[in-house]
Amino acid sequence: MNGKWKMEKGKLKQGLGLLILGISFLNATNLDELFEAVKQMPDTKIDNVAVQEMQVNKKNVVAKLYPKVGVFSSYEHFSTPANIKPMPPTVSGEITKSNGGYWFSQNILKVGFDISMPLFVKSIYDNKKKIEFLINSKKYEAKLNLLKREALLVGLVSKFDYLLQLQKALLQKEASIETTLNAIKVGVEVGRFPKFKELKLQDALNQVQIKITEINSKIDGVKADIYKLTKKDVTGYIRVSGADVKEQEFLALKSLKEGLKAMKVDIEVQKDDYLPQIFLKAQGYRAFAKAYNNDDNLALNFANIGLYLKWNLFDKSRSAAIQKSKINLLKTNLLLQKTVKDLTAEVKKIKCSIKDINRALNLQQNSIALKEELLKSAKVAFKINSMSVDDYLNYETDLANAKANLANLKATKNGLLANLAFIYGNNLERVFK
Repeated sequence: MNGKWKMEKGKLKQGLGLLILGISFLNATNLDELFEAVKQMPDTKIDNVAVQEMQVNKKNVVAKLYPKVGVFSSYEHFSTPANIKPMPPTVSGEITKSNGGYWFSQNILKVGFDISMPLFVKSIYDNKKKIEFLINSKKYEAKLNLLKREALLVGLVSKFDYLLQLQKALLQKEASIETTLNAIKVGVEVGRFPKFKELKLQDALNQVQIKITEINSKIDGVKADIYKLTKKDVTGYIRVSGADVKEQEFLALKSLKEGLKAMKVDIEVQKDDYLPQIFLKAQGYRAFAKAYNNDDNLALNFANIGLYLKWNLFDKSRSAAIQKSKINLLKTNLLLQKTVKDLTAEVKKIKCSIKDINRALNLQQNSIALKEELLKSAKVAFKINSMSVDDYLNYETDLANAKANLANLKATKNGLLANLAFIYGNNLERVFK
């Protein structure tokens, strides 16, 4: 009766352990929800703000093409009477004849406006073009950073699922050994089996439980890493299924190519300083003062408009700036070539690894089916005392390891697919469901 109770108690414990694991699988967080959470993280928003900042810089350059209009007011005191506005000789004669006030005073109040506008400044147009390329480069860079975080998320989730599968395999191994142990205990009590078999199985059970504790600690660590990336607590198994990756131009190259275009234009910007610049300027004001000769109240209007040419004929610093821009262009060009070389090699490596993993997955699945049948036979042989404890435990370990290896292969494949999708700039939400 006591042996039967122990067997029933063991089965109840096994059932509860697997039930808890099953509930964690049912309460899984959706992968799409985690992808969306990554987009809301400060890291992603910082990249988006950097793009917006570059767009503001473009507006600032374009704004230089528009006229600047301002108003001003001034009150000036002079040590000797100064002219309020230029006085033609004929007007001076008329004032003399009429004993009027001359347009000179020591205290002058002015209220007016001024307008300025570039008519031809080539560097403004080239800077606008340069910033447009930089904006495109920054957009690709922001997308690249987002995909990098999403690829990292897929890797973490795949590792998390692998650890849960490993935990499940160990729990099944624990349940299987415990069932056998309870049966052996009954045999020991009636004298059918020696006591050392019970002790050997109990030790094996303890070792499995220690491994389960270690796996639980690793699961908590991965959950913490996923939280850092998404600010979400994963509640259980998240099935990650990878689809085909679309081959296209490497995303990292797009950002570099736009930067390369910007640097080519930057050389033109530096050369633009050697070209003439033409500006339109206009000014007008109304001046208020008392004439220095008879204190008449004066209120006079004056305005002017003109075209102004500015031309830097010699500036040695421009040559150094042009050379620096050319060096930056060369460095980016070399970086582009290096990136093509490195990513091409990485893609070849990933594709070969995926082919090997696909073959290994088929073999591992077949192996698990065989090991499950072998374990059933081993249990029977062990219970009829025709197999040693160590041999029986080897079958338990082989099956648990095979299941863990299968989960590890799936996780590794998902990580490789995520990296391949990242390199090609695929939408990871399409590749992984």
